[in-house]
Amino acid sequence: MNLLARLFTCLFLLVGSIVFFRLSIDNRDLRSRIDQLEAELGRMPINNEDRVYFAEIESPNVPPEVASNIERIWQFRCYFPPGYDFIRFNGGGRIAKEGIYHSGGSSSGWNSPRQEATHKLFTVSIQRKANQWQAFYSVDGSSGTTSWSSFDADHFDAALVIEKIVSSKQGPRSFDQNTILPLLRIYDPRSAEDKEVAGKTMATYVGGLFVLCPKTLESEFGQLSRGETPTGFESDRIATVASDE
Repeated sequence: MNLLARLFTCLFLLVGSIVFFRLSIDNRDLRSRIDQLEAELGRMPINNEDRVYFAEIESPNVPPEVASNIERIWQFRCYFPPGYDFIRFNGGGRIAKEGIYHSGGSSSGWNSPRQEATHKLFTVSIQRKANQWQAFYSVDGSSGTTSWSSFDADHFDAALVIEKIVSSKQGPRSFDQNTILPLLRIYDPRSAEDKEVAGKTMATYVGGLFVLCPKTLESEFGQLSRGETPTGFESDRIATVASDE
């Protein structure tokens, strides 16, 4: 009887060792796939499901036939909490270094808020068409294109300032749902020109903006884009820059 018990124990330990070894291999393979996925899409742990999250994709996966027609491209992995309702804005012309002032052509649209949380890909690209630049964005099944004809250089040269609220080097960021998000800002510092805006002198630059704005701040967004300061509006409700290129 003792012999059978010892044999059963040895068999149990052998089977357990084999299972453990197999699980270790599977876990290592899974970790490798997760690491590869995070390298492609950006690591973005969701610690608070009520906040908005962004992570920049370091190396966007773009087909060669598409990449050959694009000057620059940026991609961001996004997490939108349940019911998040926002305006999408793409504008080119003259902008300020800070805030969301804009004068020029633009396109905008509204999303359809969903009851469940969603993970999306936000893509922004700049391409040359005829004698002007065109800025394109795509997010959550919607897209828009705006001409940035004010840029007169043949290429997006190194002098341009490119600012983002999130960068692949610094990792993902989260934001309150009532924060205006100037996801990407591009301007030429050599084009500085003072303008009288809303009763004050403001330095403006040739450039463009991509912004996500909570629908609840639609009125404030309109005022801010005209260079006005809404009554009681706090500057920290506009997300700050994480990095520039």
